[in-house]
Amino acid sequence: MIKKAVKTGRKLFLPFSLSFSRQRREKARRATAVLLCTLLILSLSSCWSRRELNTLAIVLGTGLDVGDQPDTLKLTAQVVKASAIGSGSTAKAGGAGEKAYVNISYTDKSVLSVLRGITHMQSRRPYFSHNEVFIFSSDLAKRDMAEGLDAFARDYESRLHADLLISKGKASDILQGEAALEKIPARQIGDMMEDQEINSETAVVTLRDFSIATLSGSKAPVAPMIEVYESGGEKHIKLEDTAVFKGGKMIGELDKSQTRGLLWVTNQAKSGVKTLDTRWGQVVLEIFDSNSKLKPVKNGDGTIRMELTVNGDGTIESNETNEDMSRLENVEMLKGLMKEAIRADIENALHQARTLSADVFGFGEAIHQEYPEEWEKMKENWEREFPKIGLNVQVNVMLHSTGSLTEPVVPGGGQ
Repeated sequence: MIKKAVKTGRKLFLPFSLSFSRQRREKARRATAVLLCTLLILSLSSCWSRRELNTLAIVLGTGLDVGDQPDTLKLTAQVVKASAIGSGSTAKAGGAGEKAYVNISYTDKSVLSVLRGITHMQSRRPYFSHNEVFIFSSDLAKRDMAEGLDAFARDYESRLHADLLISKGKASDILQGEAALEKIPARQIGDMMEDQEINSETAVVTLRDFSIATLSGSKAPVAPMIEVYESGGEKHIKLEDTAVFKGGKMIGELDKSQTRGLLWVTNQAKSGVKTLDTRWGQVVLEIFDSNSKLKPVKNGDGTIRMELTVNGDGTIESNETNEDMSRLENVEMLKGLMKEAIRADIENALHQARTLSADVFGFGEAIHQEYPEEWEKMKENWEREFPKIGLNVQVNVMLHSTGSLTEPVVPGGGQ
């Protein structure tokens, strides 16, 4: 009787239980669907800072000069003229000689006031998110770069990986130079900087790199220099030398040889070409791979010296002599000359850095990492301590090839 009653109860209540479970599952599905829809709505919300392209003046290059009035600066913004950009590859496009850019200049006491002032002259607001180069004139750099550097490094629109350069004349003149292979001078300068790794004669520095070096407290920031030259009645631009800074001001320069030495020490010289003078004539070597390692070492008397190891792999690019440079003794001779050339560049750079009392190599940072206690004793007087730091240089060079020829090609003979 009891078993029969239980079976009867199950048959009576089972439909109600199944119905209740289905209702709970249906409510759960509805709640899940509402939650997913809410999340999708939030993720598809519009951009709060949206601005239309036709309201912006897209800046590709920025130049800063000393203003005509006391305590002012002049900003020149190179703005793209979209209507003038055609399908050609020359500096000028569109109609009869119409340029694909316009340079807008304004002078005031700060970068922010300059940018606001430009709106009194133009219908579009300058937009710096596509800016490729910042150019400071040497006159402004020798006075103080703090205003321009801080304003652009702080602004969320600026690109911290934009190249930073110092002009030997006015920065505005650099942005007016002829760009034979590009439509816009600022774009040409940016492309030039990208190509500098193949020669290892120019320090490539971004706004971020310069700001970090400035804030380090021990390392002297550097920046490549650029100048205008005339050829065929036209003004062109070229990279030349390196500016050295201390305390936010430009204090001197490194020439081409000294810049190469700087790049060897800081492991930024990756490839390049070197012409060697032999007793038979000139031989050109190409370094296609190199690296360097800088390490502080404590001497027996407690002082610290720097140990630098440079490794370079190269090949004979050109033999302008009538001598077979594939012979073992000649290969060893070329390796020796290359070692001397690299060592001479490094010594030239070190001499200039000591003269300026400017640690362009980052010796202080290396000592801080390796010997923090000793660095605490040295950092307060680092400007006086730096010139006393010795540098031992070891250079290793390997020549892997003489190219497709062994004997030289000379007039009247050879291959």
